[in-house]
Amino acid sequence: MSLSIQDLEEGRRIAALVVRYCGEKYFPLFDRFDREVQKRRSAKDRIEAALSRPTPETPSERPPLDF
Repeated sequence: MSLSIQDLEEGRRIAALVVRYCGEKYFPLFDRFDREVQKRRSAKDRIEAALSRPTPETPSERPPLDF
């Protein structure tokens, strides 16, 4: 089962509250959620950046070369 980014962000928020109210011993739980959220955001941003770049011209769109 794969968790959505929204699920992970909610888990991270809850884990942060656990650390705040129950102590630093729960920090590894928060850290795991935080790292996964960052990893997913990074992957999503990288994919979006790649798709937003202009595509190179195809050979038929290029002007003919004059020799």
